[in-house]
Amino acid sequence: PLMFQNVLWLAGGLSLHHILESHNRLRATGAVARTALVGGAFGAALSAAQVLPTLELLPISGRSSALIFQEVSRWSMHPLDFLSTIVPNLFGNYYRVALATSWGGSIHEGREGYLVSFFFGGCVLILALASAASSRKRLRVVLLGLVLLSAGLALGKYSPAYRWMLDYIPLLRLGRYPCKYFLLGMLSVALLAALGLEALVKREPMEARRKRLIVMIAAGGLALAAVVMGCWLFWLLHPAALENMVRAEAGDAELRFKNFPVIASDLRRSILSTGIFLLLGSSLALMAAQRRRPALVGGLFLVLVGAELFPANLRLSPLMAAADVDFIPEVNTFIKGSGPREPFRVVTPTLLRPMPDLHLRTPNRSAAWLILFYKMSGQPFFGIMNGIEYSLDRSVDHLNTLESEELWSIATHLREADGLALLQKLNSPLLLSLGETRDPRARHLATFDTRSELPVQAYWLEDTVGRAYFVPGVQYAASHREALLKFLSPGFPFGSTVVLEGVPVREAAGQAGAGVASVLDYGSQRVLCQVEAKSAGYLVLLDSYYPGWSAYLDGQRVEIRRANYAFRAVPVTAGIHEVEFLYRPSSFYAGLAISCSALLVGAGVVALGWRPARSGRGAESDR
Repeated sequence: PLMFQNVLWLAGGLSLHHILESHNRLRATGAVARTALVGGAFGAALSAAQVLPTLELLPISGRSSALIFQEVSRWSMHPLDFLSTIVPNLFGNYYRVALATSWGGSIHEGREGYLVSFFFGGCVLILALASAASSRKRLRVVLLGLVLLSAGLALGKYSPAYRWMLDYIPLLRLGRYPCKYFLLGMLSVALLAALGLEALVKREPMEARRKRLIVMIAAGGLALAAVVMGCWLFWLLHPAALENMVRAEAGDAELRFKNFPVIASDLRRSILSTGIFLLLGSSLALMAAQRRRPALVGGLFLVLVGAELFPANLRLSPLMAAADVDFIPEVNTFIKGSGPREPFRVVTPTLLRPMPDLHLRTPNRSAAWLILFYKMSGQPFFGIMNGIEYSLDRSVDHLNTLESEELWSIATHLREADGLALLQKLNSPLLLSLGETRDPRARHLATFDTRSELPVQAYWLEDTVGRAYFVPGVQYAASHREALLKFLSPGFPFGSTVVLEGVPVREAAGQAGAGVASVLDYGSQRVLCQVEAKSAGYLVLLDSYYPGWSAYLDGQRVEIRRANYAFRAVPVTAGIHEVEFLYRPSSFYAGLAISCSALLVGAGVVALGWRPARSGRGAESDR
């Protein structure tokens, strides 16, 4: 949503520029409005295959309600972050284990900034300021407005207006991490720098006013360079002063592992680099004001910009060979080869207990080794790519169903014994843990190295239900909340009874051994189950109750009931049956039809060589 807004504002700014540059502004406004309506409608139609399912599923996801202010405003752009646009790696090196050589965690949510670098450098700053001498006044004003707008929004929680905007502008509430708004500002600064370079390298004589303006900008740059170099010299002579300043930004927990001498040394180098490039860029601007060899000035500016940007950006890449992380970890291979044939879920290492303190055994201090640890310890991000299904793993973007979010929240607050009881109800027999589990229900299977002092332990949780199972017993819940409470109740006979919602149903007591169910085929769009029932009851499938699914009992369509708060059940009679679940979301197919139609219309328009009708006089007058 934030990138979408950036695109809208950029398009709006360029449209405003077009209108301001046109002799017939009324006609230009009409052309912009028509283009926006036609282009917007065509774009919406092209994306309908994504948009319609999103609109259908958004209300049942964790993003259905507005995110709280703390969540929406995470990674706001602190005022100090604006200094990082001209000081390379202002906050140090984020790619070291435990962030030992970086600082500023107190303003970056306790970790690295969401966008690690906003750096464009002192030379680009001088060029952007030189755009004040450009003859393209209206474009300059529009771009400057976009810079200010994006910077104001990027401040997020550091701006008093941001909370008010969240209350009254619904679109803003859909996105997170306000620092992303400044990507529009970075693009606008780059365009301003292009205008500045154009103004500096023009061959024709420069009028006196513009020459004075460039001299003033160059003088300001030289003064700023002097201040920056003075700070560098002071901190070079008094290193403890800089260390103490950085130390004051660290929290108490960081003091024991931060390498403040290295941080201060890196920061001094960054400040020196900024001073040097401000000095050189300002000197080139003074040369340009004299109109001496403008082509040479332009070439030197490009060399300076490259010399300033490339080293700073190369530091953003952590050093680690692809071969070190491009493999399937042993724990994932074990999970895929040791589990039952039917689908089952794996419990993540940190679901029932928090991540303990971590000390890695690594050949260097690169934070890339954290990736290796996460991979070797069976974390979901990598296991999902290997086809492993996890139990109650919360999506970082809150795209779980509301019921999944609730169950995850409950599980993370339970004692281990109660958490294991919940997992028995959720087809979650394989437990991963970074510590020992002594519960008698958990049988130890294997231990796997993680290049740390924390090996990952694999356990098998006994008496868990299968992904699909038959129950003769029924409990009815009059509300969604009541269904959750019944399902979580310690005495709930989950192996023989199901909790149903919706249309009232006659309750019945469960009885063990009344039938069995198995999964014959399991895919993302089709699940085939077989049931052998001695009496009427329900086939329970522990997959999310989700729109777009339909069920067929021996080829005849049957209703899918919401079961056990978050899952599915279908009624079956006594006997042997096949139950097929198919995912055929009407919203997707309707959207796909619209998208394909839009593609055909667009292709037809291009093929016919259609052009918008314009009056000759109006077209000639627009610039």
